[in-house]
Amino acid sequence: MRRNHRNQNKNFLFDYKPKCTIINGDSRGNLVNCKENVDLIITSPPYADARKKHYDSIHPDKFPDWFLTFHESFWNALKPEGSLVINIKDKVVEGVRHRFVWRTIEKLMNAGWQAIDDYIWHKTNPMPGYWPTRLRDGWEYCFHLAKSKRPFMNQDAVKMPMGDWAESRLKKLGEGDKSRNNSANQSGFGRDLSRWVGKNTVLPSNVLSIALVGKNKGHPAVFPIELPSFFIKLLSSKGGLVVDPFAGSGSTGIAALSLDRDCLLIDTHKEYCDLAYTRLFFEAPIYADIIYSNISSIESIIQEKMTKKTKQKSKRNGEMFVEDLLAMTTPEFIQNVKEARAIYKAGKSKSHKKVC
Repeated sequence: MRRNHRNQNKNFLFDYKPKCTIINGDSRGNLVNCKENVDLIITSPPYADARKKHYDSIHPDKFPDWFLTFHESFWNALKPEGSLVINIKDKVVEGVRHRFVWRTIEKLMNAGWQAIDDYIWHKTNPMPGYWPTRLRDGWEYCFHLAKSKRPFMNQDAVKMPMGDWAESRLKKLGEGDKSRNNSANQSGFGRDLSRWVGKNTVLPSNVLSIALVGKNKGHPAVFPIELPSFFIKLLSSKGGLVVDPFAGSGSTGIAALSLDRDCLLIDTHKEYCDLAYTRLFFEAPIYADIIYSNISSIESIIQEKMTKKTKQKSKRNGEMFVEDLLAMTTPEFIQNVKEARAIYKAGKSKSHKKVC
């Protein structure tokens, strides 16, 4: 698999095989060796005072100071033109919205981070329910922060089709469409539609409409792979390094490997690292290297899940995920995946660069 890759404005040609390392630990210590080596950190940290059975609970009042303890490790790991994307949602406390999210971003800005843009993840299929003073939660924040005011950004990688309106509208240009005139309502905004003649794509907006994951994949807050994929394409180059310091079930890793980026997944809970390894084994590209020192084989993960399912009626890691996994992982299937990975790996003699 020979590809031309562009990274940091340099062209280089090589046999590229993306690599993902999974670490069961705390990112504040495990990112020390990644000094200015990371292109993008994208993550969804544990929400304040939520999912207490899955993560150590952090009160909303204390969340900004807690998250700031990660500032130094994130800052030192990122390249000068690197970016940090935080997917997070505030919390209702005693009937009103607690603004710990805004306070967290303000603390990060005071620490030196540049607030490049705020994205909204619009959930096209929000969970139903009833609340006396509010409606269904149909969106979440995605904050784009960076070390500099001009971080790396590849807008071409996320452009979208202009739409059917373009062909008919651009055929009928009036005099006011051929120069940048002020709008009719004197808003101060203008446009020159003639500049769009012959173009087929346009930049997307900062509202990302993506459906929720149907099943929780053994983790209480799985975001869809399309969400990290968008930011990975926009804010990193092929061959770059993507880090998720609260990796959960590994969605960021699947997205990164599928887009030919190296990735580093870190989580303090071993069971989530096991799940991430399991998902990457089956869902990541066959040519990707997956390294996880805490587990010896995919079979041991499956056996561990079967044992837990037998002994525990209500596990914290989602029975549906285990059932789905066991349904697809016959011994023959596992062996086929292993053989395919081994065949690909045997055909590659070029050594892989270190993740950090």
